[in-house]
Amino acid sequence: MTVSGDPAQRSGPWRRAREFIDSLAGRLLGLTALAVLIGEIFVFAPALAGFHEAWLRERINLAQIASLALSVPTDIDMAESLEFDLLNNAEVQRVALQREGERILLLEDPNAPVTEKLVTYDYTNASGYQRFKWAVETFFAPPGRVLRVLARPRFEDAEFIEIVLNEAPLKRALGDFAERFARVSMLILIFAGTLIYIALTAAFVRPMRELTQAIERFRDRPEDVSIAFPRSSRSDEIGRAQRAAADMAEQVRNALRQKERLAALGAAVARIGHDLRNMLSTAQLVADRLAQSQDPAVRQLAPRLERTIDRAAGLAASTLKYGRADEQPPVLGKVVVADAVEEAAADALISFPAVKFKPDIERGLACVADPDHLHRILVNLIRNAGQAMAEHNRKDKTLVIRAWRMEGRCEIEVIDHGPGVRENLRARLFEPFVSAAPEAGGTGLGLAIARELTRAMGGELVLTRTGAEGTTFQITLPAA
Repeated sequence: MTVSGDPAQRSGPWRRAREFIDSLAGRLLGLTALAVLIGEIFVFAPALAGFHEAWLRERINLAQIASLALSVPTDIDMAESLEFDLLNNAEVQRVALQREGERILLLEDPNAPVTEKLVTYDYTNASGYQRFKWAVETFFAPPGRVLRVLARPRFEDAEFIEIVLNEAPLKRALGDFAERFARVSMLILIFAGTLIYIALTAAFVRPMRELTQAIERFRDRPEDVSIAFPRSSRSDEIGRAQRAAADMAEQVRNALRQKERLAALGAAVARIGHDLRNMLSTAQLVADRLAQSQDPAVRQLAPRLERTIDRAAGLAASTLKYGRADEQPPVLGKVVVADAVEEAAADALISFPAVKFKPDIERGLACVADPDHLHRILVNLIRNAGQAMAEHNRKDKTLVIRAWRMEGRCEIEVIDHGPGVRENLRARLFEPFVSAAPEAGGTGLGLAIARELTRAMGGELVLTRTGAEGTTFQITLPAA
């Protein structure tokens, strides 16, 4: 048996109602209801004022017709009886006419109570706001009020016609009219609002709901190809969002498939690298034995074989290290650029004694970086520059490192006078396993790792200049 007061039972409908209120459809329904209410107010207000004025003008016309009917000569008793009937039919107590500054009493009910306090509505020169205000006053007026109404006469030439009447019949008629009008107009507006809501839901809410549901399903299972994003030929923002989401999903799936293939390839390379290192160790032993051979030709070739094996072992080790992707996140802090450059140059140029180091660093310059990461980046770039100038026997073997502050950034340039990067490698220079000096035995991972470390610290590493006169790499980091 289900208990209606159980909180678990109440949570279901309440949760669904809350979800609907927070949804786009719920907000659209709320806006539609608000628009219907505002439309009802703007339609009801002038209609109420119009009925109020029309009811009073009808009484004025009836009273004037009554006064004209009594102007015909007839029997005195019949005239008094007719006057009473006409006044009673017009629901007025007194009728007067203002002509050429003279006030003429046309009809008067002798049995009507005398009221000193009259509420005057002058329609001879009334604005729209005043007409609406009088209608609202009558709608909420206390009982027992007597009105004095002035208007232009319809059937005679005069300044104005005046009637005095009890407000109670007008108040009843106005209440009945307001009830009927509000009921009919509300039904019409609700019907129109429902049609607008259905049209807007079909045109905007439903496509957005379908797109949102597809994005949520794709978020949970991006590899599921059965999740299809709606594509439409609409030229508005919804159509563009649908097509952009479908294209994005396709790109993400392609990237995931490529990532899976790269992961499988990485696992295979790791296995191959492990076995390759064992093979190279054996080859190293053989090369050492060959170096002890008595044959001069063998002894001459042995060092070359050793260097080749060392390079192959270094390539295998670097490949495995890069594939592990276990780089620690940077620990950012204030780093003095001059100190970092001096330390990196001392480590990187130890194998290149012929290279002259020339720093040109702004005094007191500091950047926000990880000291270890920045050291690795600088060592990599300085070593590459020294190697480029030493191995190609350049006349000018000066390595220049410039650094300065610009608009909240710390700019560091590593400038060498080497032969430059070959044109066919420039576009792919920062890709893994692309080496600017393959003949030197490089793995092609140094620049890729350097850029990766720079970006992890919120900076950038780019090649700004290269050619026969040398190469310039620029590091951009946040300034401290």
